[in-house]
Amino acid sequence: MSFSELLDRVLSETPGAVSVTLMGFDGIAIETRDAPEQPSVSPQNTAIELGAVASQLKTVAAGLGAGEVEELTLHTGGLTTVLRPVTAEYFVAVSLRPGGNTGKGRYLLRVVAPKLVAEL
Repeated sequence: MSFSELLDRVLSETPGAVSVTLMGFDGIAIETRDAPEQPSVSPQNTAIELGAVASQLKTVAAGLGAGEVEELTLHTGGLTTVLRPVTAEYFVAVSLRPGGNTGKGRYLLRVVAPKLVAEL
């Protein structure tokens, strides 16, 4: 499966999902899929900023000897974003409307992550 097909799967099978992106920790998107209706909060900007936070958390976790960061979730009033690192350089993130099925999004990110790594 291609990046597009994998991200389309996450977007279509996650109730409330508005955007899914495969992005580098440097903030450059590799592939993004968006739902037709976008919230007022930008999912892409949220993913970029959350990627920067995840980079810092990776450093902190390594310094503490706590292991690798496996997932990061940010809940705000306008958007919930779940980020999952897929390699040391890339992550995948899904953004959902309030009330979206975060658990389903988390599950699908976990399922597609190895497939995305294979495509990289």
